[in-house]
Amino acid sequence: MRKRLIIGMSGASGAPLTIELLKQLQQYKEIIEIHLIVTKGAEMTLEQETDYTLEQLYALADEVHD
Repeated sequence: MRKRLIIGMSGASGAPLTIELLKQLQQYKEIIEIHLIVTKGAEMTLEQETDYTLEQLYALADEVHD
């Protein structure tokens, strides 16, 4: 049974930290299913603080919710 981890990304600063967390969690794929919740504010912060696109961010999670 895989465990589910839910990560919320809001419009507050920290987009680079969220990306790094999601990258690090990839090594635990056999035990963690990653769900990512992204607000509209987070989408704007992602664009301002990183070079990542939404598609690249979404690729780091198993499921993405708005």
